[in-house]
Amino acid sequence: MKVLVSDPIDDDGIKILKDAGFIVDNRPGIDKTSLSNMIDQYDVLIVRGRTKVDSVLMRNSHLKIVGRAGVGLDNIDLQAAKEKGITVLNTPAAPTTSVAELTVGLMLCLLRKIPFADHSMKEGRWIKNQLMGEELQSKKIGIIGRAGRIGNEVSRILTVGFQADVLGYDVIRPRGIPGLSYEITDSIDDLLQRCDIVTIHVPYSPQTRNLLNEQRLRMMRAGSYIVNTSRGDIVEGPALLKVLKEGRLAGAGLDVFHLEPPTDVWEKELVNLPDGATVVTCHIGAETRQAQKRASIEIAERIKTESLRIPTTP
Repeated sequence: MKVLVSDPIDDDGIKILKDAGFIVDNRPGIDKTSLSNMIDQYDVLIVRGRTKVDSVLMRNSHLKIVGRAGVGLDNIDLQAAKEKGITVLNTPAAPTTSVAELTVGLMLCLLRKIPFADHSMKEGRWIKNQLMGEELQSKKIGIIGRAGRIGNEVSRILTVGFQADVLGYDVIRPRGIPGLSYEITDSIDDLLQRCDIVTIHVPYSPQTRNLLNEQRLRMMRAGSYIVNTSRGDIVEGPALLKVLKEGRLAGAGLDVFHLEPPTDVWEKELVNLPDGATVVTCHIGAETRQAQKRASIEIAERIKTESLRIPTTP
């Protein structure tokens, strides 16, 4: 089977595929036109988040497998893949630690105003009297998507490492952490009203688009914080900007956006709110060497296994 790798992945995954007898064409960064012109030569396509695998691309292909070295599948047209008989694979376990650690890092940055302090120091300003912060320990933290791998790991880090009080919500019953108790709410609304910090760890879908709209954002405690390392449009962006500017919320830690990079006027304003009201990163949740190595290995192994189920053409 011939494999095209259109986005950068760790060399370990490529080696696994080559050692298993796959013919691998590694072309990270290939442009859309070139990809469309040559896709019919391949059985397998491996992408990350950059490459958009739409119905037109799949229609012109003979693909049997599309592998996403990552979790989210919003850059792949799943309905078109189903109609074409293409198997779509991802790597749900690979970025768990990296996204969870970034989530907690954003919380610390918000509570201690670390980026604001750093920026001010580098401008030659000593603003110690503006930097009274808060401790993460004993905060009530709500995790939307508590049952998932990342939600579970965030809960573990906060509970074990910071002695925070974790409250969770999910549509399915979450796994417990051995030796530790946890509380699950019956609704998102209940969680929002009871927490000092809310963090989001659910997949993006039509059902989760604007899951936290203006009405729900206003349910949150005055002076609370929100962290989003999932997908930008799970939170209604203009509404978030509005409640932050009003001072209803104390701050937001954002790794994901409506458009990436942000180009809308309202989103640029959200990114650039003064005095540390937002702490922003450019979708780096899975951007660690360890996570990328795990994703590369996991997608290669999954492709190996799936290829054994595909009948060979005489």
